[in-house]
Amino acid sequence: MSTSVLTLEPEVLLQSGEQSPWEGALIAFVREAGQSGHTVVVSTETKFFSPEEAAQRLMISRSTVCRRIADGEIKAVKVGNRHRIPYTEIQRVWRESMAAMTKAVASDIEAELFGDE
Repeated sequence: MSTSVLTLEPEVLLQSGEQSPWEGALIAFVREAGQSGHTVVVSTETKFFSPEEAAQRLMISRSTVCRRIADGEIKAVKVGNRHRIPYTEIQRVWRESMAAMTKAVASDIEAELFGDE
């Protein structure tokens, strides 16, 4: 018995439209499996990124990602001798970074918009 796999990336799933390409691919996959007498199982798995990929997404250097992993600021798992960072961890770090930047510049933006009163 052969097993087919259809992989859909989170970024693709978040795209909106009438019928996105991933929906068409999923429907075609399910129809083909049904016609072949197979069962379709839907599951999720955590996507992991290398420090280089995480650095690109977070717009920081790879060395900063590695340093923050060593300091415990970014949670990563070891796969062999390499670090891998879960997608959810990258989202958390991004949200915290944006919140910190917003807080740091909020008074400057307020002064620019409303003047020093």
